[in-house]
Amino acid sequence: MPHPDTWLDDNTLAAMSEPEQMAYVRSHLADPWWRLNNLYKIEDEAGQLVTFKMRPAQRELFEAMWTMNLILKARQLGFSTAIDIYLLDQALFGENLKCGIIAQDQSAAGEIFRTKIEIPFDSLPGWLKAEFPVTSRRSGATGGYILFRHGSSIQVATSFRSGTVQRLHVSEHGKICAKYPMKAKEVRTGTLNAIHQGCIVFIESTAEGVGGDYHSMCMQALELSKAGASLSPLDYRFHFYAWYQDPKYVLTLPASGLSLSMDQEQYFAGVEQAMGITLTDQQKHWYVTKERSQGAEMKQEFPSTPLEAFLTSGRRVFDPTHVMLAEGGTTPPLLVYDLDPVTGERHKQARVGEGNRDQFMKTLEGRLLVWELPDPDEQYAIGADVAEGLEHGDRSSMDVVKKSTGEQVAHWFGHLDPSLFASLLRHVGEWYHGAYIGPERNNHGHAVLQALRDIYPARRIYAEQYLDRDNDDETPKLGWLTTKQSKPVLIDGLKTLLREEAAGIRWIGTCHEAHTYVHDAKGSANAQQGCFDDQLISYMIAQEMRARMPDLSRADDFTRDKTSHWMTH
Repeated sequence: MPHPDTWLDDNTLAAMSEPEQMAYVRSHLADPWWRLNNLYKIEDEAGQLVTFKMRPAQRELFEAMWTMNLILKARQLGFSTAIDIYLLDQALFGENLKCGIIAQDQSAAGEIFRTKIEIPFDSLPGWLKAEFPVTSRRSGATGGYILFRHGSSIQVATSFRSGTVQRLHVSEHGKICAKYPMKAKEVRTGTLNAIHQGCIVFIESTAEGVGGDYHSMCMQALELSKAGASLSPLDYRFHFYAWYQDPKYVLTLPASGLSLSMDQEQYFAGVEQAMGITLTDQQKHWYVTKERSQGAEMKQEFPSTPLEAFLTSGRRVFDPTHVMLAEGGTTPPLLVYDLDPVTGERHKQARVGEGNRDQFMKTLEGRLLVWELPDPDEQYAIGADVAEGLEHGDRSSMDVVKKSTGEQVAHWFGHLDPSLFASLLRHVGEWYHGAYIGPERNNHGHAVLQALRDIYPARRIYAEQYLDRDNDDETPKLGWLTTKQSKPVLIDGLKTLLREEAAGIRWIGTCHEAHTYVHDAKGSANAQQGCFDDQLISYMIAQEMRARMPDLSRADDFTRDKTSHWMTH
């Protein structure tokens, strides 16, 4: 991309004669970067006509763009304008391209078409505009379209019910999902399903709370990004742009200098650790000043991290700053395996996200994520949250942690029949040198435990411990039972680890579920509606198993015939 210093300013271009202007512009028309920073006029905040030039964050988006792009952003960073100018440019300089913009409502559609399509097009030099003959054009308060003679078109509407678009921008999709869920479903099942491989899509928005399509899409794309995954053409690349990435969000310090409370200091320390950045005092001063007027909406309108952007309803169980600090420790897995739950065979995956259209948004479900291979000198604990196994229901999840440090070394989540999940636990447990396994006993956990006790050494499966049991001869019950009394034990354990910055979390999905784990109206701790807590529960159980596990250094209970599989017995 040309350096910004090589772009001509308006005064220099205006000083040229018309023939000089024409010659200069023609000599640069083959360069799309030049066109996007010199050719189009927009209205600025004061209503004045100015030449559009990309801001640093906008340039970063187009340098990193993929075929499918999902953009979570702070307010007023100008992404909607930049993307719409790009679509207009594609329609003008490309043949037979259908470019579409979906607005959140009819009034927004009319405003977008007027300000971001009509004004830039009608403001082109007359001689250049004449080179793009229009065969049909309509504009109004609810949107509009322009069809060019060379076969390309650009349209702004609230939906595209039929036909295929090659360039698509869904503007403020978070608001669409929050206010118009049926329209959001139409976008997902209709418009996005009509996008062919290789077409270019931008879905951008500020966050509008958890739950709904936009939140789910962002979290799935974020997981792929955090896993360091190679993307297929049908996977979304996640782009996050925080408030501090815009140079205008600074404020001159008072003579007394920057004054922060202890909570504010901890917050900024968490942001810097989570995002790997260093904030200036001027940025911090702008933030705390702006927060006075924004209040609780500050995190949503001007987020510092992707997980922070989505506001939760209900009181959070875990301190957001502590979770943010843990988020800074998340890393891509060393290896990603397809693990056969029957045979235990592991197949290393070179890339994730491959598959047909029905599969491409399943993210990393059903794959074993590995941060550390088994160490013969280490002991391991496994926590497991068991679900029914139905494809569209809750997910099962397992976590492997080191006994010595509590660090997360492996993780799996997905939909699997309870008996197969037991087999999966067995294979992972054996791989990690006979790990101590604690499956949750609630509901479908009984079926998992019944299968697991026949294929895995009993002394390596957690048996319920009683502090005040009257009958010591009672047979111990295998598995962890989550109750009103035992759930606070799990929560307090993780709270302590988070507070001491020793949580050991490496998977972003675990942090995500900690962010959306809230006290409901009755005071009970659960995932907020529309969210999950299976990955969080399995991790908390794993940490509890680590604290309770006996010394398992002896391996004599694993000297069985490994060629025989339990499902053939």
